[in-house]
Amino acid sequence: MSLLLYFVDFHHIIKPVKSYEYFRRLVKEVLCGGYSMRKNGFMFLVIGAMTALILSVAIGCGSSEKADTDAAPAAAPAAAPAAAPAPATKPAPAAKTTNVFGREMPSDAAPMADQYLKVNYEKEGESLEFPVSVYNSAAGGIQSGFSLALLSTDLSTVPGGATSWSSSDDMKTWTFNIDPDLTWSDGVPLTAHDYVYTWQYYADPEHAYDFTWYFGMLEVENYGAIEAGEKALDTIGVTATDDKTLVFQLDTPAPYVPGFMMYGSPLAKHAAEKHGQYYSNDPATTLSSTPFILKEWVPNQHAEFEANVNYTGKIKPFIENYKAVYGERKFDAYLAGEVDTISGPFTPADQEYLENDAKLMKERGLSPGDFRTHYLFFDNQSAPFNDVRVRQAFAKAIDRDAIINNIVGESAGEPRYGVLIPGFPDAAGPDKLKQYQGLDVAAAQKLLADAGFANGSGFPKLELALRQETELFQATAAAVAQQLKENLGVDVTINNMDRKTYMGHLNGHNLQFAMVSYGFDYVDASNFMGVFKTDGRHNWNNKEFEDLRIEAGAMALSDERSAKMHKLQEILSEDVGSVFFWSQVQNQLHKPYLKGTWLDTNDAGWSGLQFPDWNPGFGAQNIYEVYVGENVKEHSRSAY
Repeated sequence: MSLLLYFVDFHHIIKPVKSYEYFRRLVKEVLCGGYSMRKNGFMFLVIGAMTALILSVAIGCGSSEKADTDAAPAAAPAAAPAAAPAPATKPAPAAKTTNVFGREMPSDAAPMADQYLKVNYEKEGESLEFPVSVYNSAAGGIQSGFSLALLSTDLSTVPGGATSWSSSDDMKTWTFNIDPDLTWSDGVPLTAHDYVYTWQYYADPEHAYDFTWYFGMLEVENYGAIEAGEKALDTIGVTATDDKTLVFQLDTPAPYVPGFMMYGSPLAKHAAEKHGQYYSNDPATTLSSTPFILKEWVPNQHAEFEANVNYTGKIKPFIENYKAVYGERKFDAYLAGEVDTISGPFTPADQEYLENDAKLMKERGLSPGDFRTHYLFFDNQSAPFNDVRVRQAFAKAIDRDAIINNIVGESAGEPRYGVLIPGFPDAAGPDKLKQYQGLDVAAAQKLLADAGFANGSGFPKLELALRQETELFQATAAAVAQQLKENLGVDVTINNMDRKTYMGHLNGHNLQFAMVSYGFDYVDASNFMGVFKTDGRHNWNNKEFEDLRIEAGAMALSDERSAKMHKLQEILSEDVGSVFFWSQVQNQLHKPYLKGTWLDTNDAGWSGLQFPDWNPGFGAQNIYEVYVGENVKEHSRSAY
């Protein structure tokens, strides 16, 4: 019989047994106690017919080796084999933590007591709710309801208050299906009727909404007539066919409607009818259908939002508390650990401090923000700005590079000659537009002279109106005034108005010369073109532009539509609907303990916080992906 014999050395490897006789002696030593398994760590293994062999072999356990022919003494009881070591006990997995919303926390998250976010706001206002006031919002304007659609951090449109939507073939009828799970914090279901009520409130002339021009751009049936006081509120082309179905009827086709609905968070109809539209300002009457609800608002101090424990929606955050802290010096608040995150633009001094601090630079994020462009506009219907030569002279007299290099900073802004920033869909190339608005002092002086104001002689003194701007924007305005004086001989003073007064004058077309900025409200070039529609936000009326704007806006997305959007930008810059002079690159600072996928580089290559920062009701969903890491204990952070 052929046998294959092995023994196992647990300290080394499996080895072949040298011979049968060697194996026999080895077995005898093991069984009779002459071989220490504990000491040598050996075990034996017999493969094949070995079991039968062992049973047929008599092994003696005498004091000395005897010949195989000797009679074997009675075998002593075999020593019990050594017990195998007990398997190591694996530590029980750490219990997973879920927050009050039922969302499982990441493994590197800090304890729940640390899961709060503190942000800064610099301007106080009259209302916390977006539908009540946009330009005079309070505490940063935190919405208590979801807009119909939100944005991903890649700026694509995703469901918000609506789970889905569809359009008619002509794109003039749009249907939104309201999330059936959403309720207000008092248990009343959120319905399509809340959105209808809110849209009627937008258009109500008694409301005199400061953002009505935006919703008017969509050309909803009868919106303009209602706003003008010519039709009743209930004639608006926004209806609820049932509690969860919202329908928009438009006068003109629009392929971009879902993106447009990034704005438009609802009021709770039953609360507004009972307590008035300011019900959200008071914790006693406020309601919310988002994960956060107002706990306390102390104007010019802070607004505190706690977890809405009655939240029923699908989008759930990690953090449980959110606090907006008032302060005009956000940069100092960040350095002191009083807030966790801030977004620029920063003052020139703060920007310089940031760029010279290696530690802070590691905490910096960069984003185009809302692709905001700063521009100068005119009363185009009155002299002297009803003359295109005057507008063109102003456009060519401004040294944008000097403003960026000496005031804004190269890492915080870029010169601009048109309204759209490269990277935004259908933005025209800057070189194409620079020919119309680029610096050319000689050409500017000739244009002004041809208009009858050689060297500024006879030109009226101007007041440049600002919208309660910060130090940085006041400095850019001062630079514009200085350049107009030096290059054209035009005298300009600056009036930094409060926001409410400014917006009243803007919407009434009562500003002769002013500075303002605009960032996207939905991700389509038609958004920016709509700002310059006839009788819109500004009174620059150009028939060629308006006809092409309507035509392009109604087209499905295509190369042909893109070409028309490029042409619109050329008309706008050449005819100087406004003087576009710089755009922001938003510098941000985020404490190292802020974690989450919101920090991931998006499809456009930006790694910072995406627009509009931390709002739970509209825009990019940053607030739903941020959490506080366990490394928070390594940093100085003020208590909540």
